[in-house]
Amino acid sequence: MSTDPVCVVVNPAAAGGRGRKAGRRILEVLAGAVPFQVRFTEAPGHASRLAAEAVARGASRLLAVGGDGTVHEVAAGLLATGREPLPPLAVHPVGTGNDFFRMTGGGRRPADARDVLRDGVVERFDVGRVQWDGGERTFVNLLGVGVDVDVLRRRSKYARMPGLAQYLAAFLDAVAGFRPPNVQIEAGSPASDGAGAVLASGRTTLAAITVGPSIGGGFLVNPAARASDGQLDLCHVRVLNWREVAGLVPRVIRGTHGASKQVTMGRLEEAVVRSADGEPVHFELDGELVPTPARELRVQVMPGALPVLVPPRA
Repeated sequence: MSTDPVCVVVNPAAAGGRGRKAGRRILEVLAGAVPFQVRFTEAPGHASRLAAEAVARGASRLLAVGGDGTVHEVAAGLLATGREPLPPLAVHPVGTGNDFFRMTGGGRRPADARDVLRDGVVERFDVGRVQWDGGERTFVNLLGVGVDVDVLRRRSKYARMPGLAQYLAAFLDAVAGFRPPNVQIEAGSPASDGAGAVLASGRTTLAAITVGPSIGGGFLVNPAARASDGQLDLCHVRVLNWREVAGLVPRVIRGTHGASKQVTMGRLEEAVVRSADGEPVHFELDGELVPTPARELRVQVMPGALPVLVPPRA
């Protein structure tokens, strides 16, 4: 492994401020073991700029210390440089969800992050790209439409809870006043000849397009999804009443909901998510709300776009 400096990007605000303490512990473990430079984020979007600057300085590896939002920003900064090869990304999880980290198969101790930086192997993870009128972003795990947006607006009320419990409490809170959007999801790109096959349509509790299997700190919405299979996975849940929600949620936690009549699942390389009634649709990327809704989201996979450091596989 190269001995060029590692760039450690620490989000001190992650997990309600626990990122600062986690960052100090990581730096103590890395000192004398791995040559590194550290940068602390100061505001939303800052991690992307720090990652791009690290590439420009020639960093050999990056370590993101934070949650899924921090990983989202660091990966976006790497990809935006257009460099190839990119320095690989390692993750030390400090967020409430940490669903991207789950895909790496790594341990959660600071020493595990040190070991991955020294001895880890590079795997190429897929990335999602979404475009809409006036915008374009990437996502490393999740594009979410529906109740997931309202969940994010309510999670701060349950900040003291751990990831899965926090998401579940916010989900149940959100469902009470939720107004399901009317969407249609088609396979393929609008630039292709003819209309794509309709994968799902109608009032929607949740539409999740993911790279990996879980969202919300461990909800297995797409249990068969793999980070390096060159495809994105769709889980669409039609509008539900309270009794249906109560029956379906435990199955989603276990990843056994695929046979439910309320659920549509599939794999795709390109898709269009559009409003079926003309009303702009709110959406989120990797646990972060996108401030401006859109009437049409054009989604595609970027196979193997992100190099990620993972523990050596047995």
